[in-house]
Amino acid sequence: MRLKTVFAAGLATAASVATAVVLVAGPASAGPTASAGSRVILVNCNGGGLVKPATYDVGCMPSQEFVSGLSWTSWKSTAYGSGTLKVNNCTPSCAAGHFVKFPILVVLWRAVPQPHHASQRYFSRLTWIFTGKRPSVVHTPAQTLTLPGSAQP
Repeated sequence: MRLKTVFAAGLATAASVATAVVLVAGPASAGPTASAGSRVILVNCNGGGLVKPATYDVGCMPSQEFVSGLSWTSWKSTAYGSGTLKVNNCTPSCAAGHFVKFPILVVLWRAVPQPHHASQRYFSRLTWIFTGKRPSVVHTPAQTLTLPGSAQP
């Protein structure tokens, strides 16, 4: 019961975070696709729409960080979940990096209509909240990312 209370408090905090670091997000990994006009979708770099993906890649190329092990407790006009942020501790020129894991809570929010497809909405923001250790370059407990739009029909 205490875990549910802590989880709910963390998600409430995420929804109110307005001064977080803004990054450009990228493609989503494999996951169920959205049916036309039904649920709010998460758009990947290829323009496809996903519903409740298990992974999400933060960059459009081979990424230095991605979210895995996503588990969703709600997927409506705001989606709540948890997972693991994996950050490569190697420089881009490094051939064999090691991914460091950071546990996070995830909130997808600000659902907006798709351009040219007003009946379909997509999440335009993702906030993750670190629940334990966080990367040394991150100075806030939460970060908000602006997500790509324009999913293909």
